Amino acid sequence: MQISLRVGRLQDAASDTLILPVFEEGLAGDGLTAEIDSRLDGALTQGIHARQVSGKLHSISNLLTLGKLAAAHVLVVGAGKEADWSAKTARRVAGTAIRRLRADRQSAATLIWPHSDVESIAAAVHGAQLANFSPGQYKTGNAEEDVQSLEILVSEGDSESLTQVAEKARIIGQASNLARSVANEPGNKLTPAIFAEKARELAEASGLQIEVMEEAEMFEKGYGAILGVSRGSDEPAKLVTMRYNGSESGPTIGLVGKGITFDSGGISIKPAADMHIMKTDMSGAAAVLGTMQAVAQLKPRVNVIGVLCLSENLPGPRAVKPGDLLSAGNGKTIEVLNTDAEGRLVLADGLVHAREQGATHLVDIATLTGSCVVALGRINTGVFGSAQEWTDKVLDAAQHAGEGMWQMPLDPEYREQLESDVADIANVGGREGGAITAATFLKEFTGDLPWVHLDIAGTSWQPKSVPYVAKGPTGVAVPTLTRLVETMATPDGTQ
Repeated sequence: MQISLRVGRLQDAASDTLILPVFEEGLAGDGLTAEIDSRLDGALTQGIHARQVSGKLHSISNLLTLGKLAAAHVLVVGAGKEADWSAKTARRVAGTAIRRLRADRQSAATLIWPHSDVESIAAAVHGAQLANFSPGQYKTGNAEEDVQSLEILVSEGDSESLTQVAEKARIIGQASNLARSVANEPGNKLTPAIFAEKARELAEASGLQIEVMEEAEMFEKGYGAILGVSRGSDEPAKLVTMRYNGSESGPTIGLVGKGITFDSGGISIKPAADMHIMKTDMSGAAAVLGTMQAVAQLKPRVNVIGVLCLSENLPGPRAVKPGDLLSAGNGKTIEVLNTDAEGRLVLADGLVHAREQGATHLVDIATLTGSCVVALGRINTGVFGSAQEWTDKVLDAAQHAGEGMWQMPLDPEYREQLESDVADIANVGGREGGAITAATFLKEFTGDLPWVHLDIAGTSWQPKSVPYVAKGPTGVAVPTLTRLVETMATPDGTQ
């Protein structure tokens, strides 16, 4: 979707549909809203008084202009109480409007925005981008139509700076939708090899460096954890390294994504109900892919390494079995007690690899545990960290990006649950504190680097459609990771 921003008068709007947010208290006091109401002979004010037009959040009213405006329609979108206005609300208001336009098969509109602050404009652009995504890319008779262009019109502000804000938000929204699109692919349409090829195409188009490691080289490097996961599948594992070089010095951020393109649970097989959603068990790698696209376009002065740990977890004749022993790239031996705890295995080698590639700071992103869903639901991503200063940077980035994240404990006592009689560590630690013991397992492979683990098991999938976004993959963590990368950059590229 093409998105443009203008500062000016109403006659600058050339679209057939105007989108107008309205608060529960009534019309906003900006000149554009008042002018629209005046041109419509007070129809908006009368509609609110008659309760035919509502300011309740997510409500929609469609008014015909009857030739009184150049646009034929005014789509009035409820913005809730003005006192509750926030970036989160702005994102939802814009998203609600775009979802309605898609349903009405309207390809273009002008959004009359009530505030000219950068936070709400960025949120509106991002929300519009997310709302323009549909999970039905393989439907042959889709009732919706993509919105092709959106003009945002504000009455005041610096046009150049606000345009830059809108363009940046568009890039991040586009990257989030890339992650969603990849995560929405069925397992037969997105194998590890196909995922690796998508990454290669993106890298070549974006000017990123890329290396795709095959299983033979993984074996030479001792990456036995990821190789153990892939043994049950005919599809070979791939370890993809994408590199953005934005500085000759300073930190190098290593982003490591779990990329299980389909997870049956292996020998410890999952229940059949909802197993089809396990096509999204590569949402962490998808988030890294989307972030690398955004970074390549935004060009911050910092170095970033994206590692995609791509594998398939199936119960084939050579599949790893409960009780088997694996060895990771740092030499640690792992007793596999549950083959459905495979994400932490591929991430173990991914984290070791990111360190070997020169990362100075680590973040891994994974749909890792059902325990995190139980603890935090689908509202917040679980955050675990080895260094509080680095963890705080991630949490601050999440807050500015408008993504819910919550820090979880990582006390050393949890390590006792992972003791093994035959190996350095077991891959599961029992039901109690499952998300924490999973993070504790990963910490074993991070060395002494600052590291954060994001468990997106609950937040990577929207189970039902809501007024502002469709059901399906969410693209979670892309805005946070992009913001994090930018905060690590300085004007001269040094930290």
